[in-house]
Amino acid sequence: MAGPLLDIEGLNVDFLTDQGWVTVVRDVSLSVAPGETVGLVGESGSGKTITSLSVMRLVPDPPGRITGGSIRFDGRDLLTLPERAMRQVRGNDIAMVFQESMTSLNPAFTIGDQIAEAVRHHLGLGRRAAVDRAVEVLDLVGIPAPRDRVDHYPHEFSGGMRQRAAIAMALACEPRLLIADEPTTALDVTVQAQVLELLRSLQQRLGMAMLFITHNLGVVADVCDRVSVMYAGQVVEVADVVDLFEAPAHPYTEGLLRSMPQLGVRGEPLATIPGNPPLPWAMPEGCRFHPRCPYATDACRSGAPALTERGGGHFSRCLRLAEIELTGAV
Repeated sequence: MAGPLLDIEGLNVDFLTDQGWVTVVRDVSLSVAPGETVGLVGESGSGKTITSLSVMRLVPDPPGRITGGSIRFDGRDLLTLPERAMRQVRGNDIAMVFQESMTSLNPAFTIGDQIAEAVRHHLGLGRRAAVDRAVEVLDLVGIPAPRDRVDHYPHEFSGGMRQRAAIAMALACEPRLLIADEPTTALDVTVQAQVLELLRSLQQRLGMAMLFITHNLGVVADVCDRVSVMYAGQVVEVADVVDLFEAPAHPYTEGLLRSMPQLGVRGEPLATIPGNPPLPWAMPEGCRFHPRCPYATDACRSGAPALTERGGGHFSRCLRLAEIELTGAV
């Protein structure tokens, strides 16, 4: 079997705060195989975006710094590449779509100019050929009349169209890995569904791998093959998407599944996970989830669990997994 396209091992990322240096991502490991979609799930502040920015070597320095681990893409450790070589990786081999399209689109330049600039930089095309490529990818993502819209500015596009344009810019050089960071969060439900279907169809057509970052488990069920669940800067569960929903192996995952709205269930309040995630500079001893966990014992408060395999490629960071019975989605 071929090795993973993206392989993150033991990633640590620190940030300088008023409380000093704190570790916001600790010992994170995950992999993405060629053509595979892996979901990275967790509450806001769990470390998902910082993990993705680390892959792109875009963690702001200062105040952040990658302090440990390796990030290998097709066998090359991205953390050891010179910045000049890393600029060739970004956009060409690995591209990223951000949750707010205006983050990646410059309001002062036309959509076509922005896509063409990336194509000319990475593929060495002339101006006319680069514009033609911009029109081609705008058509690919479903922008109507792409030959006309290529000369429009971002403010002349709706939110959904801007997100499609951002996807077009990311795909212009046909990357082997697409990182999609909450790409549907700012969109209404109908447009969300259109963007998800677009990403699915483009992945199948181009054969690229995808790291899909979200807090929405419904989206995970719809688009992902495998899932890594993050809590308080750590990966607490890794599983095939079907196994995760049918047999969660961590109390935090169970809490996320129970908090999902259930079709046809009316009149009952949604289940919630009590409490709040810990602050990065005030992490609890032992298991980081124990202050919110209904199954926690004294052992959970003193012993830090490792991420261990329970079988079939299903990993969990829970000391009491053999003693408790967790429920999946109904």
